[in-house]
Amino acid sequence: MIGFLRRLALALGWLACTALLAFGSAGLVAGLSHDEPGTPARAELTWAADEAIRPSLAIAADDLLRLSGDVTELGRLGRIALAALIGRNLDGLASAITSGTSLVTSIDSQTAALRGRLAALPGVGPGMEGRLGPEVRAEYAAILAALENTAGLRESWATLTAGSAAAARLATLLADHDRYAAAAAKDGSRGSYSPALTELAAATAALDEAQALRDVLANTADVTVLDQWLGRNRDLDVALARLYRALRTSNGTVTKEVREAAAAEQAAQQRLPPDTRGLVVIMADIARGGLNQAVITIELAKGKLAAAVDALDGAAASGPASPGPTAEPLAHPTP
Repeated sequence: MIGFLRRLALALGWLACTALLAFGSAGLVAGLSHDEPGTPARAELTWAADEAIRPSLAIAADDLLRLSGDVTELGRLGRIALAALIGRNLDGLASAITSGTSLVTSIDSQTAALRGRLAALPGVGPGMEGRLGPEVRAEYAAILAALENTAGLRESWATLTAGSAAAARLATLLADHDRYAAAAAKDGSRGSYSPALTELAAATAALDEAQALRDVLANTADVTVLDQWLGRNRDLDVALARLYRALRTSNGTVTKEVREAAAAEQAAQQRLPPDTRGLVVIMADIARGGLNQAVITIELAKGKLAAAVDALDGAAASGPASPGPTAEPLAHPTP
């Protein structure tokens, strides 16, 4: 019995020692297992760095707001340019294009400057997860991501500018053709057939250049109506030239050739559009060919920037994270 009790006592003693060792190891592990800085659980470890960078992030957010306003204005200018193009308001188109080009340059400059200021902020860069808290890192990343939305604006505006320039030149050429053709008709009605043929040659040259532009625009726009417009006006020019040559040869006497040429001219005249509404359709087709997409791209960038600014405003309204009770020694009240 005595031996049994001795063995029981030894077993209980070993059990007690094992329990004490287990509790001691757990305490040691707990003491060594601190949460890493940069996590919500240890906000006090990054609080000072977070507070140091917050004012600069607030300034960057204001810069982003101004940048968003400029992108909004660029979208407005793009819509004005399209409307002016369709309405053949060439002065309004040129004004919108000039203003937009200047604004795109300013947007690029602002974006580059803001990127530079963000890159120079204290604590950012490789390893910032251990120096800055998650809220500050998220705000920093949101501003950088928002700036990506300005990347394609210059290309989109260049597309709009190039297409608008081609369309504006086309409108000018078509107007020049009509002016030369009208002058030719006036000379022909007075019996001045040689000057009329000279005017018609100028009208044909304008159509030839318009045809070359048409071949370029065909890569991005529907030129079906434009083809009809060019073809019918060319037919009339050819018929008029034939008539004036016949009249010049006959010294104004009505011959068989004159009668046939006059009939061909009347048939070509009847095939012309009754008014200039076809030009509106032509310009609208050109506007849809890539120019609309350029404006849509700008509008999408505007929307994304506005959403980013709103998100940053919402985050700022919630206020910075509290440093927690452990951070109290960082700021002592003045006695």
